[in-house]
Amino acid sequence: MARRLIYTAIFVAVFGTYVFRAWDNGSLTSLPEPGDGADYDTIAFNVWQGRGFGFDWDDPEWRKPYLQDPGHEGMLTRHSDYYPTTYRPPAVPILMGLVYTLTNRSFAAWRIVECALMAGAVTIAAVVSAGIAGLPAAVLTAILALQSEDLTVYSQQFMTEAMATLMVTLLAWLWLRHSKNGWTLKRAVGLGVALGVLIATRSIFVLWLPVALFVPRLSTSKGVKALLVPKAACVLGCLLIAGPWWVRNVVVTRALMPFGTEGALNMPVGFGPRALRAEGVWHSNREDGSDEMWARYQPDLRKFELELAKYRQRLSLRWMRGHPGDVVRLMWMHVRQEIKPHGSPFVDSLLYLAGAAALLFRRSPAVKVVALMLCANLFGIALTWSVEGRFMVPLQPLLIALVGAMAAVVVRQGMRVLDRVEA
Repeated sequence: MARRLIYTAIFVAVFGTYVFRAWDNGSLTSLPEPGDGADYDTIAFNVWQGRGFGFDWDDPEWRKPYLQDPGHEGMLTRHSDYYPTTYRPPAVPILMGLVYTLTNRSFAAWRIVECALMAGAVTIAAVVSAGIAGLPAAVLTAILALQSEDLTVYSQQFMTEAMATLMVTLLAWLWLRHSKNGWTLKRAVGLGVALGVLIATRSIFVLWLPVALFVPRLSTSKGVKALLVPKAACVLGCLLIAGPWWVRNVVVTRALMPFGTEGALNMPVGFGPRALRAEGVWHSNREDGSDEMWARYQPDLRKFELELAKYRQRLSLRWMRGHPGDVVRLMWMHVRQEIKPHGSPFVDSLLYLAGAAALLFRRSPAVKVVALMLCANLFGIALTWSVEGRFMVPLQPLLIALVGAMAAVVVRQGMRVLDRVEA
């Protein structure tokens, strides 16, 4: 009972802090951020209106809030009637559309939901930390999480970070819980469902599918079957969530592109001469076939999106086959750019502090699970591109959980030393 009260208090405190910070800096009631934020807003708007999952840049009702904001002038230069898209993953726009349905498109309501999602992630991380070093570690983890500028920023934005962070921490907690209570077929499927929702939240997480290979054997059986069945069950659970969306993408594109067009459209900024010049960092790409495909397929934006994705995919794969050494170099660049310091002392030191904590608690199952999540994330980054730390945000609460547990041990040991001195 005491644990539940503490965890509830942590959620309420962190959630309240995030909402207050959003109100204090003025973002709570502001328009969605240009770029990704506006993309999610227009898809959610169309979901709310019952049109489907797609863009409609000319809808007067959707455009109305943006017309008087100079920061969105560039975005309003885009024009189209409604067309379905496979560029964005479904989870966040669909959830946002549900919030719009309940609140008549309140931007503040969605930002409050984002704060709740991020607070949920911090709370689950606190639970993980308590499993390592007791309840004081949970409280310290929550306090430390509030020091992360990244978690505060992305708890307020029309982005996928908050939900992705929640699902990564939930995936780790489920793994630890099942390891403690014993793996069953049902629990392996449930883990796969969580992985499927994570993939539906952000496309890059499809590269996390190999984590299913690490699901342990069934606790109640022996032999090869007990080893392989839970892995297959995890994949099945994932497919129950992600599979229908992949089929939908194939139907919409009329091509074998189950993961949508986002990865293919951005391949040249991950692998190619452009990527080398940018040292693996993502940037907006208005070249690499854009003008040619637009001249050929305008005003059919669905066809333009698809054909440009195919063209850039072929372009990048051809370059990769001819430059294997540069491919390996870029994979390293992606990872290095993502984990190098970016000007925030707390966030910049987090990976190193978590490494020290992992050595201290090296026998803890939590360390193994967090290490698996970290490796999966770095693997995904290596195979795509860097966004200078943003792809590491979903791992931050788990890293902070390790640091919080280490801090609890240090404080406990320090108090014992003081007691001895006073005695």
